[in-house]
Amino acid sequence: MNDCIYNFRMMKKIGLLIIFGALFNFGFAQQVDRIQRGQRGYTPPIIYNEETFIELVDPYDEVDKMIPKCAAELGLDAFEKEIIKGMLIKKFEKQNAILEDEKNTRSDRKKKIDDLEKEYLKELATILNPDKIEKYKTIDFSETNKEKKNRKKRRKNKE
Repeated sequence: MNDCIYNFRMMKKIGLLIIFGALFNFGFAQQVDRIQRGQRGYTPPIIYNEETFIELVDPYDEVDKMIPKCAAELGLDAFEKEIIKGMLIKKFEKQNAILEDEKNTRSDRKKKIDDLEKEYLKELATILNPDKIEKYKTIDFSETNKEKKNRKKRRKNKE
């Protein structure tokens, strides 16, 4: 009889543990405090990107896009254009070398490219006056659709 009561108490304890375990597990499985995927207001978790943040570029193509805008905005003569062209090619080649190096982390690449930009602006100060340098910093070098079409037309005409 005593053995039967002992088994009953053990079964009761095991049953309670299973019930509390199931309730405890069910509460965490629902994640009541967080908005779930598919609900209004859900924002996906941030995925940190360790890849390069700047694409590799062809230095000569980039310079060909930049020089006409620089000449128009800053009023450069032929000598200044050639010097700036050489400086830009050197800058883009160094930038590509930094981006190709797999040993650099993203933050290292960013720091090195920022340092490269500062060095380039110091070199630019030897040719241009401070007003022109400030104007250079504000120039938008992104190509518009009209400029892309004109460039493609010029390439076709040359061929």
